[in-house]
Amino acid sequence: MTTREEAAEQLRVIRTMMERATIFRALSGETALIGGAAALAAAWLSEGRQGWAWAGWWLFGAAMVLLFNAWQIFRASSSHAKPFWNTGLKLAIRGALPSIVAGGFLGLLFVRAKNEPAAACLWSLHYGLALLAIREFAPRSMVWLGWAFVIFGVTGLAGVAQVVESIAGLAPIKNGSRLMAIAFGGFHLIYGAVIVTTKGREESEA
Repeated sequence: MTTREEAAEQLRVIRTMMERATIFRALSGETALIGGAAALAAAWLSEGRQGWAWAGWWLFGAAMVLLFNAWQIFRASSSHAKPFWNTGLKLAIRGALPSIVAGGFLGLLFVRAKNEPAAACLWSLHYGLALLAIREFAPRSMVWLGWAFVIFGVTGLAGVAQVVESIAGLAPIKNGSRLMAIAFGGFHLIYGAVIVTTKGREESEA
């Protein structure tokens, strides 16, 4: 491959990554707002429940958000005349799936033991790791969201395991629904609001 061909290939890769980041950014704002609202609803409905009755509301909420995100991707693919099952989607799933599967399994083990706070921390931690796993073609804002979930999950686990007494004494540490509401509700609503408002400003300036 000549120097000119190498430069052309590098430009093609950079352009593809920028296009993927733009699509991710456009999709993630609306999905984050829906995800945040669904998390707050699941937190309210699961409050006071334990075990599978608690996890059922969160799994139902996650399924609804995934369906909405799939519809968003289908809509974006159709408008750009591109296939739904494209290379970018395959790469994203391939990168995020290990953390999602591992975290989901570990969380369900603690659900079975009726330790909902530990399950909430593990789900937050592994969800953050999944976002970081696709950072090569995701916008920088999503990387910051991933780190927020990772830090929250690790800090929460330190409190649940009573490694750090000052954290263990906080009221939300003893309540899985409230931990999930803070992470999956609060973080997503803040992220979605920032993305949607920034997107609107960028479009008006264009």
